[in-house]
Amino acid sequence: MCDCVFCKIIKGEIPCHKIYEDENALAFLDIVNDISGHTLVVSKKHYKNVIDCPERILAKVITTVKKVGNHYVESGFCEGYNILNNSERGALVKHLHFHVFPKKADSTFDLYKPETTRDNHTESLEEIANILKFEDENVQTGEGIDYSKYMEDCDVLYTDGACSGNPGKGGYGAVLLKKDGSFKEFSGGEEETTNNRMEIMAVIEGLSATEMGATVKVYSDSAYVVNAFNQSWLTNWIKNGWRTSTGGDVQNIDLWKELKELVENRNVTFVKVKGHSDNVLNNRCDALATSYYK
Repeated sequence: MCDCVFCKIIKGEIPCHKIYEDENALAFLDIVNDISGHTLVVSKKHYKNVIDCPERILAKVITTVKKVGNHYVESGFCEGYNILNNSERGALVKHLHFHVFPKKADSTFDLYKPETTRDNHTESLEEIANILKFEDENVQTGEGIDYSKYMEDCDVLYTDGACSGNPGKGGYGAVLLKKDGSFKEFSGGEEETTNNRMEIMAVIEGLSATEMGATVKVYSDSAYVVNAFNQSWLTNWIKNGWRTSTGGDVQNIDLWKELKELVENRNVTFVKVKGHSDNVLNNRCDALATSYYK
């Protein structure tokens, strides 16, 4: 069992104030909160230090470091930044990571002077994270995403739902990658709805665009949707007269009936993915869903 604190943060076992994440690295605020925006960029895979890390991986992690630092400058948060790495002595956590220290015009912080290891900011980590966190622009626009990387030997559907308030104004997003190499995006929403309804709607919209009898793999971050099929919740609800195991009424029966018919006319597999993480197409679906009410 790994006792590395950074590995536990990457797995979600320990919470953090995440700024950015991609397939190679995770960037989050240093819990010490000494310098406003002090960020740690850690490799997704465990390497002890720079010496231990293969060059091709190191190059990708450094690219993420630059992306994070440049975002801070381009957003107007700071005028520049320092980068620090301890490859052996001085590193409290033996997991490859880089420190990014934003440099503001009025900052007295000097990387080489221990007596200036704090600035005079008063913002909490949560407040700073809300200012600095970002996603790739490609995820927001869809431009530059290489959809061919996600093609499989069947139709592939990524889906997500979102809601501003629950209930509240909500949206859904879906990306369908057809076996023939084509792809299509879907989005929509309702003025008064719930997050669960939008999660189901995303799958309905995507599956409706596939052929009868098609083999489809659905990727969703909704346990509500995935478990309804993979853990036979839907089958049991129907057997119980559309009542849950505790005797309550099943919600969203109208949508479940519509989705059930679509699934029965196709060979559908449901796969649970981690939401708001490093899955580019799941994040693209989230952007499509939230665009409805933002």
